[in-house]
Amino acid sequence: MRFEIDFEKHLTKGFFLQKTELVARKLIGKVLVRKINNEYLAAMIVEAEAYLAENDLASHSAVGKTKRNNPMFSEGGTIYVYKIYGVHHCVNFVTEDEGKGCAVLIRAGEPLAGIDYFKKVRGDVPEHKLLSGPGNFARGFSFTTEDNHKTLFAPELFVQDFMDFPDDKIGVSERIGIAKSNDLKLRFYLRGNKSVSAKPRE
Repeated sequence: MRFEIDFEKHLTKGFFLQKTELVARKLIGKVLVRKINNEYLAAMIVEAEAYLAENDLASHSAVGKTKRNNPMFSEGGTIYVYKIYGVHHCVNFVTEDEGKGCAVLIRAGEPLAGIDYFKKVRGDVPEHKLLSGPGNFARGFSFTTEDNHKTLFAPELFVQDFMDFPDDKIGVSERIGIAKSNDLKLRFYLRGNKSVSAKPRE
């Protein structure tokens, strides 16, 4: 897939200030770009989940603002990273207005640039699996809690406009691995893409 990194095509703050579920849907086909050690990494987002500010018990914000979820209450376009099982990090893009407490979890990406770096940090796995799953995605891009409160509007970290897929190419399902509010269909994914982390994929 042909892709050229271009900061001039980055998504502006207005994109992330939209409704969270709309942002999650529209992120499918966009590209996360990060520069690490003078090397650009890039991956097309192929799976994402929305976590809402209201009527969503699975959202970290459901308990109110805490030390852990504080970045989630920032303005749209902010990074929110948390650790699960004491091992894996997960990266989220905060959405809507400051104080709301909503975000989009990035679950999977298709590698476009920096393949050798992804392989170095992820190990000997097939290319389509390098960034498949939220923990693997965050690890591939070397996200940690040190990245909390960073924004997606810098030349070394941004989301670039790339592909827009019609609705028939985008799958919608319940979110993966949650016990609360698990009836909400807030997971969006690119149908048939091998990097999508969990079923359904079609």
